[in-house]
Order: sequence, then C-alpha cells, then structure tokens
Amino acid sequence: MPARMEARSFEDREEDRPSKDSSLFVWTVVILLLIGFAIACWIGSFYIFGHPEKPFSYQILNKLKKLDPPKRFELTEAPRGEFLKPAQIYDRYSKMTPRELMHANEALLRNYLRNYKLTQDLVPYVVGTYNILDSYELKGSDLFPSGVVALAQSKDAPRLLLEQIFTAEPKVVPALHRTLLTGLDIDLKRENELAAILHVERLPDGRIKASTISILYPSYESATASGTFSLEPPEKLNVAAGLPIVTGRRQEDADKKYAGFRRKAGSSEAPPDAPPQNRLMRVERPVAVNTPEPTPTPPPVVAEAPPVVRPAVPVNATPVPEPTPGATPTVVADSSSPQQAPPEPTPTPKAIVTSSTGAWPTYDPGQMPRGRLLNVKDVSSMASADVNSERVYLQGNFIVTAAGQNRAVLRTQGGLAGTMGFGGKSGNVRVIVEFPAGTRPPSEGATFSRDARRPFQITDVREGADGQVNVYVREVTRP
Repeated sequence: MPARMEARSFEDREEDRPSKDSSLFVWTVVILLLIGFAIACWIGSFYIFGHPEKPFSYQILNKLKKLDPPKRFELTEAPRGEFLKPAQIYDRYSKMTPRELMHANEALLRNYLRNYKLTQDLVPYVVGTYNILDSYELKGSDLFPSGVVALAQSKDAPRLLLEQIFTAEPKVVPALHRTLLTGLDIDLKRENELAAILHVERLPDGRIKASTISILYPSYESATASGTFSLEPPEKLNVAAGLPIVTGRRQEDADKKYAGFRRKAGSSEAPPDAPPQNRLMRVERPVAVNTPEPTPTPPPVVAEAPPVVRPAVPVNATPVPEPTPGATPTVVADSSSPQQAPPEPTPTPKAIVTSSTGAWPTYDPGQMPRGRLLNVKDVSSMASADVNSERVYLQGNFIVTAAGQNRAVLRTQGGLAGTMGFGGKSGNVRVIVEFPAGTRPPSEGATFSRDARRPFQITDVREGADGQVNVYVREVTRP
C-alpha cells in the first residue's frame, strides 16, 4: 500500500512539472511574430519612402524631416522633360483607362514632391496659350495653402482645360487675384517657362483638365494692372486635399462665367484673341552685381608751368607763324579744345533704321557672357553713365515702331509703356536694335518679349535735347 501511494505521488509530481515542448512552442511563436513585425516595418518603411504622395507617408516623412520642400529651379538646371502642346496632352491622357490615369497621377505628384529626384521619367511641361475662365484664392484646405489657382482653356484645343497654380505669400495674394481676370491670356513658352503637370482629370463631358505649376516660381506682370508679383515655393503641403483644386460647383461657375464673357466678346465657339497688352507676362529677376568701391581721387599734383609748345596744325589749315622775339604773341584759337556744344538732336526713326551695321559675336540662348540684367525702367538713369565699363543686358516686352534692313526701333508694350506701370522717364525711352548682318529684323507692328535667356546687349544710352532717351542695343543671341 505505501509503495503504491509513493508511485502515485511520483506520477503527480511529474504531471505538475512544465513541459519543455510547450515552452519551445511559445518561444517559436514569439520569434515568428517578431520576425513578421520586422518584415512589416521593413516593407512599411519602403512603402512610406517610396510613396510620399500618400497623406500618411507625407506626414511621417515631414515629421522626420526626410522630405525637402519644393524647390525653385533655375532654367538652366531644371529636370529633363518634354514640352507638350495642348493637342498632345489631350491625346495622351484621354486614351488612358481610369486605373492608368490613377497610376500616372500618383507618379506625377510623387516626382514633384521629391523635387524630381530618384526618377528617370521625363517631366511633362505644358506649352501654348490659354485663356482664363476664372481664378480662385487658395485656402489652407487646399493642397497648396497660399496663392491663386487660375482655370484656363486652351485656345488651340478648347477641350483641354488648365488649372495653373500660382503659389505666393499671403500679402500678395489679393493683387495676384485681381490680376488673373477672366479673358486674360497665359502664354507658356519653352524658352522661359516650365509649367509641370501634377495631375490630370477626365471631366464627365469628356474634357481633360491638367493641374500644373511653374517650377521656376517666376515673377509676372500684366498690362491691365500696374506692378508685379513674385511666386514662392510652398514650405508645406496639405497632401490629403489632393488635386484638382477647382471641382464641383466652382467648375460649373467658371464655365458659366466664361460663357458669358464670350457672348459679350461676340464669340460663342472659340476663345477671343486678346490684344498684346491683355496678357500675363514674365518678368526676370535682375542679376545681382557687386558694385566695386570707388577708387579715391588722388590729390592734385602742383607742377611747374609747361614750356611754350606750338599747337598742332591741321592738314588744310593755315600754318601758324613763328612768334617774333619781343613782340606781343597772338592768341590762336585751337579748334580741338573742348567747347560747350548744343545738345545733339534726337534722330528720326527713318534715319535710325537706314544706318549701317557691323559684325559682332553671337551666342546660343542663355550662353552669353555674364552681365547685369536691366528692365526698361532702369535704363533712364544710365544716360550719363559709361555703359562700356561693364556688360549690361536689356529685357522687356516690346513693340516694333519702325524697321529697316538691319535695324529696328522698339517701344515698350501697353501704349508705349504708359500702361505698364513703369512711370518716370520710361515713357520717353526708345530702343534702337542693331541686328547682325543677314538677320531679318521683325516687321513694324510686331510684338515680342526678351528675357534672361535672350536679352539685348546695351552698347550706348543717350538723352536728346527734347528729353528722349535712346538706348542702343545689339542682338547677341542666335534664333
């Protein structure tokens, strides 16, 4: 009996001991869970860094400071891209399925948020002329928290809409909104503009709407309003708001407003042609130049009286006789001595355009030697300065008032600079352009713009007796 009880108690003690197999199973489960968690974190980090266009990923990267804000690109350092005309944009994106369009939009916004790093895709840039339907101020609930968005329609392909985004500081938003009026033309040119596509939407009526932003963040001006406004890249974005910005009721209101504008303009099918002064124009930032300190003038040197020297005798002049000793010398006026001459009369446009021309080096756009860049309003003060002491370029928006074989006379656009808001003497500034031999100048009445890539080189600035300031420039860039 005792032996049986002792055997039973031994079995009970064996059952009370923890099983080694169960402990091993628990640790195996824990290790597998940890491995799964590590794999999930690894995959999640790849997803977060690989998809900054997702709101959750953008917030994480922004808090960790792993994502730089959008940067301002220089024209010569911009990412590689392709320039698409309105018809090309419509043909490309109208043929995409909804799923293909969704993936394309994710890639477009992702590349923009990365400042176009880590990608080999060509950036799609928009070119062409677009007529504004309406404009709206950006709010904190939009993707871009401050600025103005202008909804415009292509003049070449009316079924393409453009949602051009102008990001700016809050203090200039009211002036910017007043400038972007219905009917204003927006010219997007590959020479001086890089409007990158961020999003594309297919509207229910079959139209295509592209959301774009200029990655140059330039300055603009309009002839219908004085002054300029500068764009600034945003510091932070509300990615959860997404694109497009103009949707729903605002889209319908913009269409109705533009339809009323076209009826008043007498055109119900195509956007009316805006006059040259009713356009939004680029204004380049002048190149900063460090002005050297003036060299102090040395004190005058007191010298002995110079000996008597006979004046130089011109070829066709009567010789001056030798002075007789003891006789009173006769004072002969030297025609070469400086005298107070009357102001030079201002030449007529006909006399200007028939003048002869010479030859000088020309360069590809943007490859000319570095120099100071001026606007027309800054040239008036150079009438008494020496423009040959440094290389100076001129930019602006011009209209041809006279043209000859190799020369042309220009004025600023907008009623001879009257409506451009320059003020001062700029209304009396006339630009005389000399073109290289064999180059045909623009015809009279033509309008064009010149920026930092294709400026004119200033060779002389003169002010006539009537207050007319004549700026003599050369064409130094090749077509």
